Amino acid sequence: IDHDVMTEEKLHQINNFWSDSEYRLNKHGSVLNAVLIMLAQHALLIAISSDLNAYGVVCEFDWNDGSGQEGWPPMDGSEGIRITDIDTSGIFDPDDMTVKAA
Repeated sequence: IDHDVMTEEKLHQINNFWSDSEYRLNKHGSVLNAVLIMLAQHALLIAISSDLNAYGVVCEFDWNDGSGQEGWPPMDGSEGIRITDIDTSGIFDPDDMTVKAA
């Protein structure tokens, strides 16, 4: 996070774009935490659903490339937030799954 670019005001704009903004502020203690947790959830869903690495996820947030994610700025650092890594390994550990025949 570059706080000179991604100001507290801009963080509030991102948080307030989505419903339950006050709930997130109360639960996570700060607008920065609220936005970063929401971003982590969103970025992980993109990575898992499209089998993307960090570069691929960053591209999904690129409005200039025809993609972009509603409510989010680019994640290449140009707007103050840069995704540098995404690790989806272990999220779906087969040892944590139980399958039952219907």
